[in-house]
Amino acid sequence: MKIKTCKKPGLKGQPHRVENISDFYIQKFHDRCEPQANGCIFLKGNVQNTGYINWWYRYQEGDEKILRFITAHRFSALISGKFAENSVNDYCVLHDCDQNYAKNDITYRQCVNPDHLFLGTVKDNIQDCINKGRYVKPPALLGEDNHNAKLTEEQVLFIIENRRMITQKKLAKLFNVGVSTIEAIHMGKTWQHIAR
Repeated sequence: MKIKTCKKPGLKGQPHRVENISDFYIQKFHDRCEPQANGCIFLKGNVQNTGYINWWYRYQEGDEKILRFITAHRFSALISGKFAENSVNDYCVLHDCDQNYAKNDITYRQCVNPDHLFLGTVKDNIQDCINKGRYVKPPALLGEDNHNAKLTEEQVLFIIENRRMITQKKLAKLFNVGVSTIEAIHMGKTWQHIAR
Protein backbone atom coordinates (compact mmCIF):
# COMPACT_ATOMS: atom_id res chain seq x y z
CA MET A 1 0.00 0.00 0.00
CA LYS A 2 1.37 3.39 -0.91
CA ILE A 3 0.53 6.60 0.91
CA LYS A 4 -0.57 9.49 -1.28
CA THR A 5 0.06 12.98 0.10
CA CYS A 6 -1.94 15.94 -1.13
CA LYS A 7 -0.86 19.53 -0.68
CA LYS A 8 -3.37 21.62 1.23
CA PRO A 9 -6.18 22.12 0.61
CA GLY A 10 -5.85 18.98 -1.52
CA LEU A 11 -5.56 18.21 -5.15
CA LYS A 12 -7.41 20.62 -7.38
CA GLY A 13 -10.87 19.30 -7.92
CA GLN A 14 -10.60 16.89 -5.01
CA PRO A 15 -12.88 18.24 -2.27
CA HIS A 16 -12.80 17.31 1.39
CA ARG A 17 -15.65 14.96 2.29
CA VAL A 18 -17.00 14.41 5.80
CA GLU A 19 -17.60 10.76 4.92
CA ASN A 20 -13.81 10.33 4.54
CA ILE A 21 -13.11 11.65 8.04
CA SER A 22 -13.31 8.99 10.72
CA ASP A 23 -14.57 9.68 14.25
CA PHE A 24 -10.97 9.16 15.42
CA TYR A 25 -9.77 12.37 13.69
CA ILE A 26 -12.84 14.33 14.75
CA GLN A 27 -12.37 13.30 18.39
CA LYS A 28 -8.63 14.00 18.18
CA PHE A 29 -9.49 17.48 16.86
CA HIS A 30 -11.98 18.18 19.69
CA ASP A 31 -9.52 16.87 22.31
CA ARG A 32 -7.04 19.55 21.23
CA CYS A 33 -9.53 22.41 21.38
CA GLU A 34 -9.01 24.98 24.13
CA PRO A 35 -11.82 27.47 24.94
CA GLN A 36 -10.71 31.09 25.43
CA ALA A 37 -12.26 33.71 27.71
CA ASN A 38 -13.52 35.72 24.72
CA GLY A 39 -15.51 32.80 23.25
CA CYS A 40 -12.90 31.75 20.73
CA ILE A 41 -11.78 28.14 20.69
CA PHE A 42 -8.12 27.67 19.84
CA LEU A 43 -6.70 24.43 18.55
CA LYS A 44 -3.50 23.42 20.33
CA GLY A 45 -0.82 22.80 17.73
CA ASN A 46 1.93 24.35 15.67
CA VAL A 47 0.98 27.82 14.50
CA GLN A 48 2.21 28.66 11.01
CA ASN A 49 3.84 32.04 10.33
CA THR A 50 0.52 33.04 8.72
CA GLY A 51 -1.21 32.57 12.09
CA TYR A 52 -3.20 29.53 10.95
CA ILE A 53 -2.95 25.98 12.25
CA ASN A 54 -2.95 23.03 9.89
CA TRP A 55 -4.81 19.78 10.48
CA TRP A 56 -4.69 16.44 8.73
CA TYR A 57 -6.58 13.19 8.42
CA ARG A 58 -6.16 9.87 6.64
CA TYR A 59 -8.60 7.63 4.88
CA GLN A 60 -8.56 4.53 2.73
CA GLU A 61 -9.53 4.64 -0.94
CA GLY A 62 -9.30 1.16 -2.44
CA ASP A 63 -5.74 -0.07 -1.81
CA GLU A 64 -4.47 3.44 -1.31
CA LYS A 65 -4.09 5.33 1.97
CA ILE A 66 -4.76 9.00 1.43
CA LEU A 67 -3.27 11.72 3.66
CA ARG A 68 -5.09 15.04 3.42
CA PHE A 69 -4.11 18.42 4.86
CA ILE A 70 -6.54 21.22 5.67
CA THR A 71 -6.44 24.38 7.78
CA ALA A 72 -7.93 23.82 11.24
CA HIS A 73 -10.66 26.46 10.89
CA ARG A 74 -11.77 24.97 7.54
CA PHE A 75 -11.79 21.48 9.11
CA SER A 76 -13.95 22.84 11.93
CA ALA A 77 -16.40 24.36 9.45
CA LEU A 78 -16.48 21.08 7.53
CA ILE A 79 -17.27 18.81 10.49
CA SER A 80 -19.56 21.28 12.31
CA GLY A 81 -22.64 20.60 10.23
CA LYS A 82 -23.30 24.36 10.24
CA PHE A 83 -22.27 24.73 6.59
CA ALA A 84 -22.97 22.61 3.52
CA GLU A 85 -20.00 20.42 2.62
CA ASN A 86 -19.82 21.72 -0.96
CA SER A 87 -19.90 25.32 0.28
CA VAL A 88 -16.94 24.72 2.61
CA ASN A 89 -15.00 23.33 -0.35
CA ASP A 90 -16.03 26.08 -2.76
CA TYR A 91 -15.76 29.20 -0.59
CA CYS A 92 -13.32 30.87 1.78
CA VAL A 93 -13.86 30.25 5.50
CA LEU A 94 -13.68 33.64 7.22
CA HIS A 95 -13.42 34.63 10.88
CA ASP A 96 -15.95 36.99 12.42
CA CYS A 97 -14.14 37.10 15.78
CA ASP A 98 -11.19 39.07 14.38
CA GLN A 99 -13.02 42.28 15.25
CA ASN A 100 -12.27 41.52 18.94
CA TYR A 101 -8.51 41.58 18.35
CA ALA A 102 -6.06 44.42 17.76
CA LYS A 103 -5.48 45.27 14.09
CA ASN A 104 -1.98 43.72 14.06
CA ASP A 105 -2.94 40.67 16.16
CA ILE A 106 -3.50 37.56 14.03
CA THR A 107 -4.01 35.08 16.87
CA TYR A 108 -7.72 35.01 15.99
CA ARG A 109 -6.70 32.80 13.05
CA GLN A 110 -6.25 29.94 15.53
CA CYS A 111 -9.97 30.09 16.35
CA VAL A 112 -11.94 27.01 15.28
CA ASN A 113 -15.26 27.93 16.91
CA PRO A 114 -17.83 27.29 14.12
CA ASP A 115 -20.00 30.11 15.55
CA HIS A 116 -17.14 32.51 14.79
CA LEU A 117 -16.82 31.36 11.17
CA PHE A 118 -18.71 32.30 8.02
CA LEU A 119 -18.29 31.59 4.31
CA GLY A 120 -17.58 34.01 1.51
CA THR A 121 -15.92 34.46 -1.85
CA VAL A 122 -12.33 35.59 -2.25
CA LYS A 123 -13.72 39.08 -2.91
CA ASP A 124 -15.78 38.87 0.32
CA ASN A 125 -12.64 37.84 2.20
CA ILE A 126 -10.63 40.80 0.89
CA GLN A 127 -13.51 43.23 1.46
CA ASP A 128 -13.98 41.93 5.03
CA CYS A 129 -10.26 42.45 5.63
CA ILE A 130 -10.41 46.02 4.26
CA ASN A 131 -13.59 46.89 6.22
CA LYS A 132 -11.96 45.76 9.47
CA GLY A 133 -8.78 47.73 8.75
CA ARG A 134 -6.65 44.60 8.52
CA TYR A 135 -5.61 44.88 4.88
CA VAL A 136 -1.91 45.48 4.36
CA LYS A 137 -0.86 46.08 0.78
CA PRO A 138 1.87 43.62 -0.13
CA PRO A 139 5.22 45.27 -0.83
CA ALA A 140 6.14 45.79 -4.46
CA LEU A 141 9.05 43.51 -5.21
CA LEU A 142 11.30 45.36 -7.60
CA GLY A 143 14.20 44.10 -9.66
CA GLU A 144 16.03 41.06 -8.36
CA ASP A 145 13.66 40.85 -5.35
CA ASN A 146 10.85 39.89 -7.71
CA HIS A 147 10.71 36.09 -7.92
CA ASN A 148 9.91 36.34 -11.65
CA ALA A 149 13.12 38.25 -12.42
CA LYS A 150 15.33 36.50 -14.95
CA LEU A 151 18.05 39.12 -14.94
CA THR A 152 20.24 40.81 -12.36
CA GLU A 153 20.36 44.57 -11.92
CA GLU A 154 23.89 44.58 -13.34
CA GLN A 155 22.66 42.82 -16.50
CA VAL A 156 19.76 45.26 -16.88
CA LEU A 157 22.14 48.22 -16.55
CA PHE A 158 24.26 46.69 -19.34
CA ILE A 159 21.14 46.25 -21.50
CA ILE A 160 20.07 49.86 -20.94
CA GLU A 161 23.56 51.28 -21.55
CA ASN A 162 24.00 49.31 -24.78
CA ARG A 163 20.53 49.75 -26.23
CA ARG A 164 21.78 51.75 -29.24
CA MET A 165 24.88 49.62 -29.86
CA ILE A 166 23.61 46.05 -29.61
CA THR A 167 20.37 44.81 -31.16
CA GLN A 168 17.58 43.50 -28.94
CA LYS A 169 17.93 40.09 -30.59
CA LYS A 170 21.66 39.89 -29.73
CA LEU A 171 21.03 41.11 -26.16
CA ALA A 172 18.30 38.49 -25.75
CA LYS A 173 20.64 35.75 -26.95
CA LEU A 174 23.47 37.03 -24.75
CA PHE A 175 21.32 36.85 -21.58
CA ASN A 176 19.26 33.82 -22.63
CA VAL A 177 15.90 35.64 -22.49
CA GLY A 178 13.24 36.48 -25.04
CA VAL A 179 13.41 39.55 -27.22
CA SER A 180 10.20 40.75 -25.57
CA THR A 181 12.06 40.85 -22.21
CA ILE A 182 14.71 43.16 -23.67
CA GLU A 183 12.06 45.26 -25.40
CA ALA A 184 10.13 45.68 -22.14
CA ILE A 185 13.30 46.93 -20.42
CA HIS A 186 14.03 49.40 -23.26
CA MET A 187 10.45 50.71 -23.23
CA GLY A 188 10.51 51.13 -19.44
CA LYS A 189 7.71 48.60 -18.87
CA THR A 190 9.91 46.54 -16.55
CA TRP A 191 12.75 47.52 -14.22
CA GLN A 192 11.17 50.97 -14.04
CA HIS A 193 13.06 51.84 -10.85
CA ILE A 194 16.35 51.99 -12.79
CA ALA A 195 17.09 55.39 -14.29
CA ARG A 196 17.17 55.49 -18.09
